[in-house]
Amino acid sequence: MTTKSVVLQYLNEHKNNWTSSAELVSQLQVSRTAIWKAIKQLQADGQQIISQSGKGYRFTPNQQLNQTIISQGVKAACAIEVYDTIDSTNRRAKQLAADNGKKPAVIVANQQTSGYGRYGREFYSPAQTGIYLSFLLPIGHQLTHPGLLTTGTAVAVARVLEQQYQIEVGIKWVNDLIVQGHKVSGILSEAVTDFESGQIANVITGIGINLENNQLIPAQLQNKFGALNQHHLQVNRNETVIEIINAFWQMTANFNAGKLMDEYRRRCIVIDHDVTVKVGNQIIAGRVENIDDTGALVLRTINGKLKALSAGEITKLNIMDGDYHG
Repeated sequence: MTTKSVVLQYLNEHKNNWTSSAELVSQLQVSRTAIWKAIKQLQADGQQIISQSGKGYRFTPNQQLNQTIISQGVKAACAIEVYDTIDSTNRRAKQLAADNGKKPAVIVANQQTSGYGRYGREFYSPAQTGIYLSFLLPIGHQLTHPGLLTTGTAVAVARVLEQQYQIEVGIKWVNDLIVQGHKVSGILSEAVTDFESGQIANVITGIGINLENNQLIPAQLQNKFGALNQHHLQVNRNETVIEIINAFWQMTANFNAGKLMDEYRRRCIVIDHDVTVKVGNQIIAGRVENIDDTGALVLRTINGKLKALSAGEITKLNIMDGDYHG
């Protein structure tokens, strides 16, 4: 670890308080000159560190995503990469899977230039107002019910966002998080197959979150997408990333057991509503009766038959009160 990273890690442990140069020298076992150079580098990187004679240095966290701070707060043993700008966090996860797919990893970005969602659709990922992250999960034979990973992720992320931003989060099957009738987050899970065995070796789960309103989102989508931070709270993005990462890895320990499905159903906004679902080239209309214990949509079709759909996309959702805009 570089001196710059060690200094930032120590200052972050004592954030919003004064830390003297003598304390840094003593605790980190580096010279006063090295401390000074590290502080200058951190300030040039955009970290809010002020210095005052007789007091030392005071670090105040800001909204800039930082690998040192995130790594410091993550409990799981996994590789962590943080980018200011990247083409796609999911694509980077695929590269890591090809290089060394046996090691779990998280890729975090402030901005994506080529982010994508389901069916390859563009996922707008502007800088400063969102969080974009992807998990590389070596999974092998453990993937009993693929749908439970996405539903479990949705619940885990919803919990974090509710706690940090003081809002209620609903879920539109299977992978959209909804706040006040607008989509604030999308989840995309992709399987990576081992070339030799032909079996699924890794799963990549990408999460994109809209924290604040951003005018870069195309006008035709402005009514569909919403901002998570409804109350304009001063929540640090690094803290949100840390909590999501920890919640995700904790969820993956037993997601196959389906223990989060009751909560998923309570949050699901489509149950007891009429929907239109696209499954491949087929369009199916009906009323959602339930989400089963494997994460499948249980639909009563217009001809009265029950169908369990483990994949597909709800293209139309009829909610009588008119609050939904997705």
